[in-house]
Amino acid sequence: MLQRKQVTFNKKRSKGGKLHDETFWIIRKVNNVTEAQSYDTNPIKTSYELMWQELRFATQSSSSTTVQNLIRRIIENYFKVFGNFSEDDILNKFDEEEKLICKSLLSWANDGSHFASDDLYIEHPLDTNARYLNIFEKIFKVTNHHAHYKMMMGVEEADQSEIPHAQVS
Repeated sequence: MLQRKQVTFNKKRSKGGKLHDETFWIIRKVNNVTEAQSYDTNPIKTSYELMWQELRFATQSSSSTTVQNLIRRIIENYFKVFGNFSEDDILNKFDEEEKLICKSLLSWANDGSHFASDDLYIEHPLDTNARYLNIFEKIFKVTNHHAHYKMMMGVEEADQSEIPHAQVS
């Protein structure tokens, strides 16, 4: 019987790092032999975190094979399940032109994850992922959840000293 305990959350911890008074370990017992493995960063990830990790990888490698499904699953998990947003709630946050693009994104993501064509493969234009990833980010902006997007994508906040200030005379 495999028993697993995961205790890793600490809101004071910076992303990826560890506090001065903590360590990360995975302890496994196989065939009555206990093994402990030390880690420099937190090795425990939720399935939601893993989806974002895969999306970050896909955007950096220009991979298009999983982007559709990842976008759909993230939207479903974050907005529909956790946030109680419907597709219409999301679409209604956009002006008419962007609403069409967003609707296209949602259709594209659903088609890419719910449709299996037996032996037909269609290559998307190179900029399709980029356009849809831009509107995917915009969904988080217009719903006032852009901070979550930036956190999950690993986007660093701009240094306040680099932000230009208006001249007052």
